Amino acid sequence: MTKHDIPGNVTDNLKGQWTDKLDPGKVFSEGNLKKKRGAFWTCLLIGLLLIVLSFGVALALNVTRVDLLKQGVDTHVVGRGIVSQADADAFVNDTLDYLTGIKTLWEPAVTIGGFRIGVPETFKTHMATVKGWVDSAKAVLLGCAAIVLLLLTRALIGVKGSKKSPFSTGGYYLGAFIPLALLVGLGLWGYFDFDGFWAWIHRVFIPDGIFSAMEPIMQLFPVEVFSGYLQPIATTFAICTGITLLLPLLLWPLSRLLTAVLGSSAGTGRSQRKRTGTRKPSNAQRTTRRTTSGKTGK
Repeated sequence: MTKHDIPGNVTDNLKGQWTDKLDPGKVFSEGNLKKKRGAFWTCLLIGLLLIVLSFGVALALNVTRVDLLKQGVDTHVVGRGIVSQADADAFVNDTLDYLTGIKTLWEPAVTIGGFRIGVPETFKTHMATVKGWVDSAKAVLLGCAAIVLLLLTRALIGVKGSKKSPFSTGGYYLGAFIPLALLVGLGLWGYFDFDGFWAWIHRVFIPDGIFSAMEPIMQLFPVEVFSGYLQPIATTFAICTGITLLLPLLLWPLSRLLTAVLGSSAGTGRSQRKRTGTRKPSNAQRTTRRTTSGKTGK
């Protein structure tokens, strides 16, 4: 092998090592979970999903609260003399009964300015879209929770006799920080400019909910009604997030206990290599050896 072959071999070796580290099939394989990088990526996913789950729970617990919608309508609709208290109460009940599945049709009977207003078909379609989000929330949250539990069972049980916990605290907190930073940023945007934030949500997630302010039905949905949801959602999310961030205090010692009770023993082949002082070559090393042998033969 000449001098000119050395840089090429080093490059091939480094490329092979990074390929091994970033290969999803190897990163999340059962055997690789016993290694540091496998536990790191698994715990990163756990932290990320738990923050997303916390936000979903905060939305689910507050979006269909009768008191929040009633307070907003009483203050910003009845308080402005747009509708009577009786019509407002019926509107709140009809809307939430529809969103929660108690009623199959949304046809509120509301009088504004002495005239009974009708609901445009486009607005009924929009409400059906919102109802679809509410209906799917439970299944999405349960699915997310199931994935977290599956990942936890894989990340908390390591190899018996190991001095290190299989749970990666660093990976967990990094995974939690990514969505948390994004959601906190969105929350601050909503706090300082709710009108812009609310318009962005409709453009991105529910574009069929954009209507002219001149529509009579829109008088029942002033933006101030929805801004009243921001604080309760933020409070619930903060509580769930606090629990999520404190969870490693339980998960780390729990992983040591579960590993001691349920963990698998080290493989015989691996133990034999330790005793003889040999190590199984990586794919990158095998590739380098084949390349070197081929060039030497020439």
